[in-house]
Amino acid sequence: MKTYLLLLSCLALSVIDSRIWNISIPAHLQHCYNRVQLTRVDTYVGSTYSWMCENTMKKSETPEGMTQYDAPKSGYYKHLFDKYLETAHKSGSVRGRRQAPGSRCTRKEYRMLSDDERDRFHNAINALKQDTTVQPNKYDAISLLHSGPSNFIAHGGPGFLGWHRIYLLIFETALREVDPSVCLPYWDSSLDNQLADPTSSLIWTPQFLGTPQGSVTEGPFANWMTPENVQLIRNVGSDGELFTTAAISDILSRTRHEEIVTADATEPRYDLEFHHASVHVYVGGAMTRLDTAAFDPVFFMHHAFIDYVWDLFRTNLRNNNANPETYPEIVNVDPRHIATAQTGFGDLTQADGYLDSLTESYHYESVPVCSARSPDCGSRYLACQLSTGRCIATSRNSPVVPTPAPVSTPIPPVSIPTPSPSIPLPTNSTETCRRPSSGLPIQNDYCCDKSCDTSQWALIPVKIISVRPPKFRNYGSYPVTSGHVDKNQDIYAPKAYVNTDKFISSRQSNPKTYRRCENDTPSGQVFLYSRGINYDGDYKESSIVDQRLAVSISMGFVGVKKPGPGEGGVSKALIRAHDSCGRVCHVACKDPITNEFKECSGAVAVSDEAPQMYGLNYDDAFMSVFDYQFNSDCPKFKTENFYLTFYCDYHDTFPYAQPTQSPPPPPPPPTPEPVIDHSTSCPISPDCTIDVPCEGHYRHCTRYNERHVCQGSCSSFAACTYGHYFVRRCPIGQFFDDVTRRCTYGYCQPGSPRVVRPARYYYFGR
Repeated sequence: MKTYLLLLSCLALSVIDSRIWNISIPAHLQHCYNRVQLTRVDTYVGSTYSWMCENTMKKSETPEGMTQYDAPKSGYYKHLFDKYLETAHKSGSVRGRRQAPGSRCTRKEYRMLSDDERDRFHNAINALKQDTTVQPNKYDAISLLHSGPSNFIAHGGPGFLGWHRIYLLIFETALREVDPSVCLPYWDSSLDNQLADPTSSLIWTPQFLGTPQGSVTEGPFANWMTPENVQLIRNVGSDGELFTTAAISDILSRTRHEEIVTADATEPRYDLEFHHASVHVYVGGAMTRLDTAAFDPVFFMHHAFIDYVWDLFRTNLRNNNANPETYPEIVNVDPRHIATAQTGFGDLTQADGYLDSLTESYHYESVPVCSARSPDCGSRYLACQLSTGRCIATSRNSPVVPTPAPVSTPIPPVSIPTPSPSIPLPTNSTETCRRPSSGLPIQNDYCCDKSCDTSQWALIPVKIISVRPPKFRNYGSYPVTSGHVDKNQDIYAPKAYVNTDKFISSRQSNPKTYRRCENDTPSGQVFLYSRGINYDGDYKESSIVDQRLAVSISMGFVGVKKPGPGEGGVSKALIRAHDSCGRVCHVACKDPITNEFKECSGAVAVSDEAPQMYGLNYDDAFMSVFDYQFNSDCPKFKTENFYLTFYCDYHDTFPYAQPTQSPPPPPPPPTPEPVIDHSTSCPISPDCTIDVPCEGHYRHCTRYNERHVCQGSCSSFAACTYGHYFVRRCPIGQFFDDVTRRCTYGYCQPGSPRVVRPARYYYFGR
């Protein structure tokens, strides 16, 4: 018996030493997973949460690999920071006096830029990219600030908002050194998300951001190379999701900073950093990794929109008599995110990132809105969605009218553009008409430890067991009873049969999925990806699965760094999978003794010793699971060469969150909704109450651009944006007309009948 056990032990050691074996995941990663152990999976998309946790995994394990800044770069950073302080505050201090009125930068939605403004913005970025006085060039030098140790300071806590605000200011300062007329625009991706196919948006054309899939070869950033010496790559729309209006409304419904910043007590659905992550995944390519995200200029416009949403949130705090400069107090927060922790920008602390004085150099132009009376969004690249009052993106298939030529006679400014019937005006909301982009190819950069080449990667075959989505209720192929087609259940429906209903349907939940996801398609997609643990590199691929069947089996290949020779040549990687709707799959590893698959961490070590359970290239990996030597006409399927199996079912918990001995305390109860009489009026701010009821304290309204005058005022009014009223003011020489609900030339006195004078009186001094 002892001899038998010894043989088994030796066999197990031989298997572990020569193939693939399971290892533990980093403790801080497990801690991040556990944050949501008490949170319902129907309130957040699991794959986005995985991305949040896993993006900083490798860097904390191998601090020696962190980015180091040389003296010229450090000097350039200091120069930009000092110039920002000098320009914005003229006192050398972020707490200095206010700058002169009218000199602030106006940040507009990207499509609201004129053609000249957009060209100047693109040219300024390219000028930084071509300026090699700072290596590798000024643009990449700034981008490298968003890498290495900075990512721990910039992500995973309340410092996320302030750190990125300062970072954008430094980038904007660099742009304005090239061209003082340039201001950083923001990209409101929720405007694109309203399209049935967001990937068709005009924003992914040569006039704007350029190539959406693969290497960027068109547009203002065509043929860019990153500091890793690989082409700039995107995988737009293959995974992830753009901002939804519901997500923004959720964030703006909160009344404390603690509720919208990543921390132990935060629900992901209200977390601004969580929602921002999904856009990184949606753009893909360089944007997928924190260390490389800023190499793509879309990064800065995406984060400018995050900053804009945060600005709206801070306005809400003021309207509720709360101080937006108060830094969040969170128990057990990462030490790098406490109020006094350094940001790395001069002597600014994380708490300084919340100061109002940071915004003295810029302000945001509101996201464009429209109405049936004024359907022109002010840009030929946006169209009015009459059903909601939103301006949404136009697609490449929509007609685009040319911009009218400028006229020599000055035209008085007006607050709302006049209608333009040549712009397409969709009349129905497309928010619920999502079309998934299944099957799009994924272009990897194959970068591994700063070298980018396919030959550095080995491919591991992976088996996928996928369960039919519970929302997929009707395939359209029905049983026949006594000659009649019975359309109550399709022939593959799990609920139509006793055993499949017992073992599948009764155990399923409905986790939250991407808004764009449809669950009634017969084919689905599962993404496989790896993240290096002892090397710097990511890999991603997908597999098509059959969603008609109650359970289907498919396979795919996932890359890891090719293990090197010798005892130390072991590659360690975290391997994960999720479907195209964002559902996270749980993983099982083959037991080396019983050959049965058992639940495991999904973190693996791979050696180069035979027998190998991976391929040194795709051909090798493919032949490792199909034996054509056995029978070339009917090859043998070598199931013994699969080490990992992913089970993509519908559990009611996040699969990698483990109960701890001392479970984290439950999130604090939400702030009780104030008791307000909404029957006749709605208080918006201390200075504005409107004569219509609020729908609620956390959500005021549902229709964009709905407008109401503030009580006792002629020029102040409240306009609905993202489910909330925000106070606006008519330009000088105009008042808010209750009938047309727009700013009109003339004047009035509060409490008196309005007196309207023709606009010409104001332009001739009468």
